[in-house]
Amino acid sequence: MAEGARKYFGSIAEGYDSIARRGMPRYDEMLDKIIEVSPDRAHDVLELGCGTGALTVRLRERYADANLVAVDGAKEMLDVARERVSQIRNAQHRDVEFELRAFEEIEPTRQRYDFIASNMSLHHVKDKGPLYAQLWEALQPGGHLVFGDELKGALPHVEELHWNGWLEFARQPEHLSEGEIADIIKHVEDADHYETLPKQLALLTSAGFVAVDCTWRYLNYAVFVAST
Repeated sequence: MAEGARKYFGSIAEGYDSIARRGMPRYDEMLDKIIEVSPDRAHDVLELGCGTGALTVRLRERYADANLVAVDGAKEMLDVARERVSQIRNAQHRDVEFELRAFEEIEPTRQRYDFIASNMSLHHVKDKGPLYAQLWEALQPGGHLVFGDELKGALPHVEELHWNGWLEFARQPEHLSEGEIADIIKHVEDADHYETLPKQLALLTSAGFVAVDCTWRYLNYAVFVAST
């Protein structure tokens, strides 16, 4: 994640959850779908770009006794995530290990995981092929990668339909202001890198993943699952 993106998310950390739900159609449904297709059991779990912890709390509840490491490049986001997780923690939940670093800085020799998860973060990486190869290396044999992210339409008119669908949702009453929409568009132009669905699947397969699939999609939002 570039420094500009870190600063952007750091600046909106306190209000990010509100912006996400007012600005992303079916946001909670996408999070639920990530958990739905996640493996039944996992002992060592890594979350990339945990943000304010919306997915982190779901992972903690599903894998109560797993070693869970949540990584993000914005300190302000991690502060919100820590507080969020502390509110659901009970005697059955192990502590979450939060790490302040760019999630591209994978260290396969440090530890190998049986499950890596992410939501709305991987599109900040421009060259995804090397990242997916690193994730493959960081997973144990039989491990799983599950993530939600945004896509680019494979055809211009499809991309236009998806973009207009997002704008229609964002401009509904009590959703985003025009100022918030303008800020998001600027961030998209400065820091986001989207791929088409076929390209995403091809990149994951080329990195060594098998049983690659897109298990849910709405407009330009999608959930992917892949195993080693």
